[in-house]
Amino acid sequence: MSFSNDVRNELARIIPEKSCCQKAELSALLTMRADIIQREDGERYLITLSENATPARKIYTLLKESYGLSSAVRIQEKKRFKKTRVYVVETHMPTNDALLSELGLSSKGLKINRQVNWSLLSKNCCKKAYLRGVFISRGFINRPEGNYHLEMVINDSRMASDLQKVLLKMGVEARVSERKHNLMLYVKESEKIVDFLRIVEASKALLDFENVRIVKSMRNQVNRQVNCETANLAKTVDASVRQVEMIERLIDKVGIKGLPITLRDLAILRIDYPDSTLKELGSMLDPALTKSGVAYRMKKLESFAEKILDD
Repeated sequence: MSFSNDVRNELARIIPEKSCCQKAELSALLTMRADIIQREDGERYLITLSENATPARKIYTLLKESYGLSSAVRIQEKKRFKKTRVYVVETHMPTNDALLSELGLSSKGLKINRQVNWSLLSKNCCKKAYLRGVFISRGFINRPEGNYHLEMVINDSRMASDLQKVLLKMGVEARVSERKHNLMLYVKESEKIVDFLRIVEASKALLDFENVRIVKSMRNQVNRQVNCETANLAKTVDASVRQVEMIERLIDKVGIKGLPITLRDLAILRIDYPDSTLKELGSMLDPALTKSGVAYRMKKLESFAEKILDD
């Protein structure tokens, strides 16, 4: 099972305690998934289709909890988005539009409003419930072991813009892009994905995500340290090879006694210990020198060599 399905299944089991939050989450689910049809007998039905059972189960539960409506759930076999199984929740609508009006879904006739109903989102707890409903219906999150990526696919530009505002009010900055004629709200920063999981109360998914993120962070830190040490070692080796070659040429030309007495011991140590660092060479001198002191003498030795070897 994918990480997205794990998150959706966890969220589907959350039934808000407050009536206002139940209605906010139900509004999000129906805005994304529902349509209204009218049969030949004049009766109207709220129909929701879903490629997996999670949104269907949540819609069924919230309709019953919030409005006492019993729905029929069936599995329809049809080719849809390369899947042959579609879950259908069918709910007989009361004669009045109270339910649709309260959820902000009614716009006269048989059309569902594909808009955020701001009147249901006056409280932060309701905003959290609404975002939970949106993710259950249209959300995807990549496994934390891979690239960090969370997205919600929205079919309406106004809806995408309003959801972006809701997320921003909750401290999550999402970007909008277009893909296959759909608008997509997405987040790629791991900290913001963690914030989103915390907002929608996906506690288990949050812990799993954080555990993987910590391991990845430590691994990246170790890799950076190893790369840095490797680069420093390569620089040390390159400098040592260059210095040994220079000293050997200098001795061939003027002899060891031709070197300044203050630089003679350092030159001999460099030839005898080509793999040692400047700090290690400094500890071998008598009296010992610091790394910066050895670097200063090595520069003087290089300047002396330039004058002699260029003649």
